[in-house]
Amino acid sequence: MIDKMMVDADLCIKLGGSNKYRYLYDVLPLIAKQIYMHTHAYTEVMMPSSAVNQLRDLVSEEKVKLVNESDLNSRERVIFDAAYKNLERVMMDPRRPNKNKGETCSLAYAKAKSIPIFATDERNLQPIIDAQLNTGMNDIICIRIVDIIEKAHNGELSISRKLCKALWLVAGKRKDVFDKDIWPVTR
Repeated sequence: MIDKMMVDADLCIKLGGSNKYRYLYDVLPLIAKQIYMHTHAYTEVMMPSSAVNQLRDLVSEEKVKLVNESDLNSRERVIFDAAYKNLERVMMDPRRPNKNKGETCSLAYAKAKSIPIFATDERNLQPIIDAQLNTGMNDIICIRIVDIIEKAHNGELSISRKLCKALWLVAGKRKDVFDKDIWPVTR
């Protein structure tokens, strides 16, 4: 199990996509002991309603802690501002100021608070983090749905294959890829 993790809106939207099963609510606390979400990323989870409701429940039960830069002391705020500025240059478009703002705020907060894991399903984010934030000290690693499943498969997380497959499918990913490449059934 991971100690501390910052979670992004896209992961919540994908894992919370089922009206019948509460995968976001059930699985997120199995991944990390302390889960944080920046308030800006939280406001980005507007649909589906199943994801909104599950995330709201996680927050109200204090399984996910909402955070923002007003929580930071002066030293942490300097780190946040510098990290935000570095990310803003490469991730944000002035013509679309809210595009990637949740990720930018979340990553800057994670850097300021030394939260080493960023749970997202953004495919090309790690190279940006490596170039803009990671210096060898308090580095941030992205963990995607496939990584969560691999950790479960390797015994690092207590999540069954059946539940992992359900997560994979509810996230809109292909069943055959899961069965063939991600976690093949061994006899």
